[in-house]
Amino acid sequence: MAEPLLETADLTRRFGALAAVDGISLRVERFGVHAVIGPNGAGKSTLLGLLAGELRASSGRIVFRGTEVTRSPPEAISQMGMGRSYQTANVFPTLSCAECVWLAAQSRARTSMVFLRSADRDPEIAARAAQALAECGLSDRRLVLAGQLSYGDQRLLEIAMVLATAPELLLLDEPLAGLGHDEGHRILALLREIARDRTLVLVEHDMDAVFSIATTVTVMVNGRLLETGAAQAIRGSARVREAYLGEEEA
Repeated sequence: MAEPLLETADLTRRFGALAAVDGISLRVERFGVHAVIGPNGAGKSTLLGLLAGELRASSGRIVFRGTEVTRSPPEAISQMGMGRSYQTANVFPTLSCAECVWLAAQSRARTSMVFLRSADRDPEIAARAAQALAECGLSDRRLVLAGQLSYGDQRLLEIAMVLATAPELLLLDEPLAGLGHDEGHRILALLREIARDRTLVLVEHDMDAVFSIATTVTVMVNGRLLETGAAQAIRGSARVREAYLGEEEA
């Protein structure tokens, strides 16, 4: 069996007596979309925080690209090729779209002194930033201030900023939250394209969206792993319908 891109073993995070993530062992294979679903309070966002290094595990292990990163800081994990988005758009409202992605692209510069020269004078940074904007359909809005974009376009810009860091793995926390039907479809179409040559771990409450895009689905309940497997198998699972999907259909 090929080595997974990301793997956890008995991963646990406690807040006092509460185990928000309780003994999660998970394999994320390369390429495609691995969705993590579950009721509110299941521990999904906490799991993403642990994977990204933003939260420290109480116990257990995280291995990314064959290297243990359980105690690694977020910047080190990001430099290894893991990108992260959040439940609300996380952009710089007073900067242009181009400046936002330039800043993200600069984080992958070979020298820490890159801030001493203009980003648009570094061809590698400029090319990566331009490609990220183009991939997200924002090339024609490159000079628009991020704060002037619609919320849907801000979500696209946030994804562009993640792509500008050249990630191999993207952690996406509810990318469809707060979006209308048309905006949601734009984001889903983009995620399908991204997943052609990258790996996505997706936390999302929209079950129709999840099962239209995910190759693998993990279900969490009360911080624990209930079931994981191919999307169609999970959709047909009686345990999953009882614990979560049935609540959505009620």
